[in-house]
Amino acid sequence: MDQPQTSHVRHRRNKQQIQKLLKLHSASNVSVKDFCREHNIHPAVFYKWKNRYKGKVGNNPKFTGFTTLDIVEGLPAGLPRLFAEVKGIRIYQPVSALFLKELMG
Repeated sequence: MDQPQTSHVRHRRNKQQIQKLLKLHSASNVSVKDFCREHNIHPAVFYKWKNRYKGKVGNNPKFTGFTTLDIVEGLPAGLPRLFAEVKGIRIYQPVSALFLKELMG
């Protein structure tokens, strides 16, 4: 008795193909399970890709590592000196770059 054999074809995808699939999924309202079934991807592989390329998909990364800083000179005497302003939070004393990075994240 012959039983039909199912063949599992493995697809090697390059970085651009993976990023395109991740972007396609994020733009859709399809569950990961259905998306993976439709595109012949194992869900574990999909999540591995998602972790590897998180924040790298698309043209609008969440954090680029730099922000603009406006330096204001000539403040009137008696006013506290503003050291930095991040997301509306004003800091009036020097703080570490790591602290500012945490505020931005």
